[in-house]
Amino acid sequence: MKLSTISILNPDPEKVFQDMTAKSISFFCLQRPVYIGSNLIKEMKDISRAEGGCNVRVCLHSEPESKHHDMVVLENKNKYYPPHKHEEKGECFHVIDGKLGILAFDDYGTIIDANLLEKGDIYRIEIGMYHAIIPVSDIVIYHESKPGPFLGGEDSIIPFWAAAEEDTKAVENYTFRALSKLGI
Repeated sequence: MKLSTISILNPDPEKVFQDMTAKSISFFCLQRPVYIGSNLIKEMKDISRAEGGCNVRVCLHSEPESKHHDMVVLENKNKYYPPHKHEEKGECFHVIDGKLGILAFDDYGTIIDANLLEKGDIYRIEIGMYHAIIPVSDIVIYHESKPGPFLGGEDSIIPFWAAAEEDTKAVENYTFRALSKLGI
């Protein structure tokens, strides 16, 4: 195996660390260079399937406190990702596989931009802009890049107008409205 090649199915502890405290299955790369290719993408899909359709994240940075975060993220369809913003961070999304809806909102919840990203497409969110993602294909894999460090619950600001995750009717209405704006 090359220096830059990693595996998350059989991780080398000198190259990859699994964060057992994360919300989704998450791995941190401990050394550089790091190569993300079709074999690693397949491993992400295999892990997601084996774990019942869970999300999987490979962080190319070494720890949540890193000053810059590059992540390859596998997200599953039919999960709710609430609108949010980051007071001091913009984000960039680059789709690797599948389709991802990205919405931008004004401060009152009006959708001001809606784009359906496919393989190769890139979308940039500005600092302080409310936004949300909606996986449109069964799974979507994308590269996300943004400043660190990760601040936990203080990292994202959820607006007052966002549907609460436990309010299934409000989530259904939001999802219907969002997919309509995406032309789906």
